[in-house]
Amino acid sequence: MICLMEGDMMGKQLIMLSSVTYAMKAKKYLEMQGRRAYIERTPRELSSCGCGYSIRVDSDAEEISQQLSSIGIRVLGCVEV
Repeated sequence: MICLMEGDMMGKQLIMLSSVTYAMKAKKYLEMQGRRAYIERTPRELSSCGCGYSIRVDSDAEEISQQLSSIGIRVLGCVEV
């Protein structure tokens, strides 16, 4: 998993996932943990196949990515855009 974050930038933090199903499962899991999460299409320039989905979070994308991986959700990476 690759996480590309730019210090204290206030851009969107995206956790890139391989399918809309994983995105829905991740959103549900995060909401059960009391976190806000939003499903978005992965920007085309960041998606290798053009069909990926991401979860947008307000903070801690790297930590959240590790949590999602630990419960079986396939995380492709995270990035701040």
